[in-house]
Amino acid sequence: MKLTALSLSLLLSLISTSAYGGTLHLEKAVTGKVRQAADIRYANHDEKQTYQLKIGKQWLNGSCSSSGTGNLHALLVDMNFDGHADLWVTGYTDSQGRIRCSDVWLWDASAKKYSFNKPLSVIPNLDIRIAGQGIEGGIPNCGCAAQCFYEDSYTWRADKLIATARREQDCERYREYRLNEKNDLIIVRDEIIDNGNPGQQAIEKTNVVDWQRQAQTMRKSWE
Repeated sequence: MKLTALSLSLLLSLISTSAYGGTLHLEKAVTGKVRQAADIRYANHDEKQTYQLKIGKQWLNGSCSSSGTGNLHALLVDMNFDGHADLWVTGYTDSQGRIRCSDVWLWDASAKKYSFNKPLSVIPNLDIRIAGQGIEGGIPNCGCAAQCFYEDSYTWRADKLIATARREQDCERYREYRLNEKNDLIIVRDEIIDNGNPGQQAIEKTNVVDWQRQAQTMRKSWE
């Protein structure tokens, strides 16, 4: 994960035995103001590690879990750049360390509690750039002999996470999307690849596309 221009002093992981135990009380953060500390506890199940987060008096099960390559990590980072420290739990979900899941719990200042944020949490290999307030994610290898990938960029606008750009490649085509003046993601490059025609030129397009449906075709069922 990338935390540009940020020296993270808070990176916590805990190995427990079987049942949930060894509660961690997170009190300090390096990005954002902490209004409420977080209690988190982990459990190991064979080669898989899961966690629970305490919200109020209730322990909630997290959905992100690690598998094979290391433990879950809990970081207090300002994920939506509102000045408050949010909780980011992340870990690798495959034995080769290629895919990293995230559970993002944003601090709700009005409710004075952490709230699970699905739009950020579903982004695979989530990266946060604190300095430029950049958010990225994607899959570097989704098939086709490592020739299939996608990369997405996001930004926050009026407390809503907006996709601003995408690069994707499947077995036959390479595409790029950019945000236009109407805040729609449109295809700006559509190129046929590996078709036996070295002279094939990119097809420039400006039509608006259903980006969410297009993106879903590139995602896997576990995301």
